[in-house]
Amino acid sequence: MVVKVIEVYLPEYNVKKKPNYLKLGKKVDAVLEKSFSDGKYIFRAIGSDDHKGLSLNKLANIVLRTGTDKYDLKRKGVCHDEFSGYDYDIQAGTITIKNGTLVIPKDNKYPTEFGDTVWHFYEHTPLDRGYPVRIDLLLIYDSTKLKKARKVNPKAPPVRRKLINFLYKFKNPKNKKDALLGIVKITK
Repeated sequence: MVVKVIEVYLPEYNVKKKPNYLKLGKKVDAVLEKSFSDGKYIFRAIGSDDHKGLSLNKLANIVLRTGTDKYDLKRKGVCHDEFSGYDYDIQAGTITIKNGTLVIPKDNKYPTEFGDTVWHFYEHTPLDRGYPVRIDLLLIYDSTKLKKARKVNPKAPPVRRKLINFLYKFKNPKNKKDALLGIVKITK
């Protein structure tokens, strides 16, 4: 299957000042609605700031080749210690498109999927990284090719219930690329 590579030009989006979550969200949501058919998807947002030394295009090419941004087994992800008792490959959320429109969860702070994600990356990443992160890539996965992570170390402290919902494992770990449906580059 050919992975869709989509580019959305958002020169107004940066993290030096508070982003306009609603405006940015509406633009990217419209692209997602146009680019993907009705269904449920796994939705992973990443910032190239978390991948020092890699350009956006180089990072996107790694994802195209491997199916994930987890290219270095020695590199620990955000909240690694907290999640270490779980068998997971990625942290991600879900999105649903119904009748050509994104279904926005009631608990979103902003009424757009991308806008709400930008809000999380601007407001919450300073808590675990010390700085806000600009989202540069959205990875869209086939939800039938991933499963929820499970706890593998019974002695590990439990992860906060809400966070467990964001831990996923590829059903076919030898072919993660098969689960990848699209890459959305958020360019400047």
